[in-house]
Amino acid sequence: MTFQNTDRASAISQVQEFLRIIQIADGGDVTVPVDGIYGSATAEAVRQFQRRNGLATTGTVDKATYDLLYEKALEAEFEMSEPLPLYFFPRGRSVSKGEISDFVILIKIILNALTVAYDDFEPLPVNGIFDDDTENAIKLFQMRNKIQPTGIVNKQTWNALVENYNKFGSQNQ
Repeated sequence: MTFQNTDRASAISQVQEFLRIIQIADGGDVTVPVDGIYGSATAEAVRQFQRRNGLATTGTVDKATYDLLYEKALEAEFEMSEPLPLYFFPRGRSVSKGEISDFVILIKIILNALTVAYDDFEPLPVNGIFDDDTENAIKLFQMRNKIQPTGIVNKQTWNALVENYNKFGSQNQ
């Protein structure tokens, strides 16, 4: 198989992109331009990569180097990416006193985590029962967040719970 100059430049650019992703993930200086030219900066970055990964330090990209670059770039992209969101609250759903479900467990876990931010919140038993204490905690939460205190977890209250958890709840871990 023969390569045209554009094919070569495209393959070099891909290697450079892999190297940059790995450099960014490692927190080091980004030294590789993505220009499709296999210059001294690219060759040095390849040598460093090969040295760190136990490959022959040649500065050229053979199959073993390319395969490992690809694998490490995928790993780095995955590690740098945001975790998938959990869309737990279905459209049109509300949760209120009397419900027994796993969803109530999640609500109580969130409320308990928020005891860090709200010193007047009492921890709730983590069970699936939406009882009087849960309803009162939701009402208190709603008042503190300028939501009509109905004691019902609707979309507005759920969104406020999630926002508060993302802001304060991680302090409890």
